[in-house]
Amino acid sequence: MTNGIAYKEPRDVWLWLDVALKKERQKYAATPVTLDMMPDHEVAQAWGYVVTGYFLIEQGLKAVLYVRGSNPPKTHTLSTLFGKLPAENQDVLRMYYDDFLHAFPGMNSFPFATFDKFLENLDGGQNGRGHFDWRYFPTEARGACRLPRVSIDVMHEIVYGCVQLVSSIINQSNGAADDKVGKYTYSWRLRSGRSGRYNAWLTVRMNLPGWDQEGDRLEILWGPDYRDWNDYLVFNDGRRRSFFAPLPKEGKIKMRTIDKRKELESFDPKEGFRRIGIYR
Repeated sequence: MTNGIAYKEPRDVWLWLDVALKKERQKYAATPVTLDMMPDHEVAQAWGYVVTGYFLIEQGLKAVLYVRGSNPPKTHTLSTLFGKLPAENQDVLRMYYDDFLHAFPGMNSFPFATFDKFLENLDGGQNGRGHFDWRYFPTEARGACRLPRVSIDVMHEIVYGCVQLVSSIINQSNGAADDKVGKYTYSWRLRSGRSGRYNAWLTVRMNLPGWDQEGDRLEILWGPDYRDWNDYLVFNDGRRRSFFAPLPKEGKIKMRTIDKRKELESFDPKEGFRRIGIYR
């Protein structure tokens, strides 16, 4: 019991929050908001996603507080809930927000440069009961009944960050090693998606003549991104290590650097496997 509210077991909190988010993402992918000459028609389409997204963020922030052993306050105000989080948890969610704005297509013109400003915008005006007027947009005519400037994708990303934080806190409280919650941001998920192509490309190369004679080297595979990070491989002393990070500065690495980006772009996995006698 916290503040008179009976919460589920931490693992169940994580599970059901994750399931709810996945279903919202599936619904939004299947029936996205479409442009319309009547702005209010667009708002009406987005209304359900925004209302649900807002309360998912609220649930996510309260879940982080709860699994940390804090009492989530009885409030809907996202800025207040966010302010109750420890600084290190706040920084994680800011990182998810910043990374998404830079890495997700079409977010260049999004007007809220910081996560704190985005939450303040979502909170909007409050009526005397502590609820948010824009919840009543479909039926009420008051001037305040307008949805805030928002991105549904950003809302979902913030909830995703909360889900990862909750999982990390639970695991650490059970004695598991830190699972590096920062490795699940949008950029890292994109990087994970690229890894399948890299693995196929390497499999083909390792089965072609001359593979063992290429020597120590650094191979650039992709990038740079908005932070000047690249995907690259380092082959050294018979070992292969994979990186998603800034390239080493000149003079820091004593081996040749080979740019493999064009080769990877033109790589056809089906044709490559056929070259080494594998038919899929």
